[in-house]
Amino acid sequence: MSSKTTSTRPPDTAAAVRRVSLADRIALRVGMSLIIWSRRTHRVRPSVDHATRQRLERERRERELDLLVRGAAMRMWR
Repeated sequence: MSSKTTSTRPPDTAAAVRRVSLADRIALRVGMSLIIWSRRTHRVRPSVDHATRQRLERERRERELDLLVRGAAMRMWR
């Protein structure tokens, strides 16, 4: 004869306890320390003047144009 108490009883807690290796504990502690440290140190971007910003934007456009021309030339060559 079955009873409902055997099926609804919580699992045995003694069997669920597992040991954590020392390497895993150290790795967890180092990882948490890195996460906390990275959130505490905020990088402040240096301000860039208008002329430098324009020069960087012009150089980026020139690189993009060069890539487009090379890509077109490769397609024509094939």
